Amino acid sequence: MIEYVLPAIPGFMTLGALALLTAALRRRRRLKAAWSDGRAVEGRCVRTYVTTTVWRRGLQRGTSRSLSHVYEFTDEDGRTRRFEEDGRATVFEGETVLVRYPAGRPDRATAYPPGDPQARAKAGWQIGFAVFATLLCLGATAVFATVAGVFTEVKDKVGEVREHPLPPRQDPPPRQDPPAGWPTDLPRPPDLPAPPDVPMPSGFPPLNP
Repeated sequence: MIEYVLPAIPGFMTLGALALLTAALRRRRRLKAAWSDGRAVEGRCVRTYVTTTVWRRGLQRGTSRSLSHVYEFTDEDGRTRRFEEDGRATVFEGETVLVRYPAGRPDRATAYPPGDPQARAKAGWQIGFAVFATLLCLGATAVFATVAGVFTEVKDKVGEVREHPLPPRQDPPPRQDPPAGWPTDLPRPPDLPAPPDVPMPSGFPPLNP
């Protein structure tokens, strides 16, 4: 079970990173389409609000704020539409803005002017972060898959040992004493010469002979 769970966790994270990358690329393409060959109509900022996000990193805690606007405009069919978009703090509620959207797609409207640095920077940051997260998750998936493969191999080895256990260790045969009546003092052969009768020296030899 664990050999399937380990690669699945970073695999789902990789899918999330790819979804984030796809959304960032799609947003950038929509902005380019609205800027290049879109329609420009007069719109109005009907609301401005601030979103506060609280984050924690270990013992550190901080907050981040983002400014968003609600814009309203009338499309080519005479329908009143609204959309939300982050923007600059210089746009106030009730102010008139120029809204652009691709032909036939008023649901993809934007109040950013063509080539706006803030919009380009945000799109680039989102794409870069998504690419980094995707590569990181792919690396984690490869590592987890390798660990799962090693775990599976060890598990198979343990299963083989359990199915085919080693034979029990055999003790060496006990030492046997010679049978009763076995001669222990064999006679000396008659043709074997006797050792010379040489007296063994005693003491140390004189230093000055």
